Amino acid sequence: MWGILLVIVLLGAAVAMLWIIDKRIVRKALRPSIHLPRVPQSLWLPLFGAMMLSALALTGCMTLILSCHAFWPVFIILLLCLFGSTPHAFEVYLRSLKHTQTHRRYLMANGATHLESIIPSVRRSLRAAFLPMLWQRSSAMPLAMLVLFCSLLLFGTTIAAALVLTLMTWAAAIAAAVLAIVLTMYLADFKLFPKGNA
Repeated sequence: MWGILLVIVLLGAAVAMLWIIDKRIVRKALRPSIHLPRVPQSLWLPLFGAMMLSALALTGCMTLILSCHAFWPVFIILLLCLFGSTPHAFEVYLRSLKHTQTHRRYLMANGATHLESIIPSVRRSLRAAFLPMLWQRSSAMPLAMLVLFCSLLLFGTTIAAALVLTLMTWAAAIAAAVLAIVLTMYLADFKLFPKGNA
């Protein structure tokens, strides 16, 4: 009990230090701007399915390595991280496809396959998926990891195991973001390009 209280006090001190050093970090983490991505209605189902599947897969792999009682906090944090990055990355993919439409047609007319023609859009989308997950000053990831650390302690994990699980969750969030956007692009490819899938 005293360990949990000590951790909460230390986390409060860390947030206070962040507030003193740079108030913009704390304000952005506590009041994130809500931006609904412009994704067609028919593509929301593949988007949510890919996010759920990748969060379940990565959480399952992590709980096989570590303890089973940490499944729900890790799953919820991974899903929240994916809701923050995957729709935006998919919106970047759709905008890039629209922007490079003539270039894709030129490449396909000169013998490129469908996959080769969409590679620039895929690269932009992958960058948009995992860059918000990195430990940046403008990201809400540090606060999310502090919340996960506290919730793991409240679920009965030791301090050392909670620290290791928090760092592994951060790495798993990056992997889940990449997996979710790749699955989303693959599933949406059937609806976006019904004739020319190669």
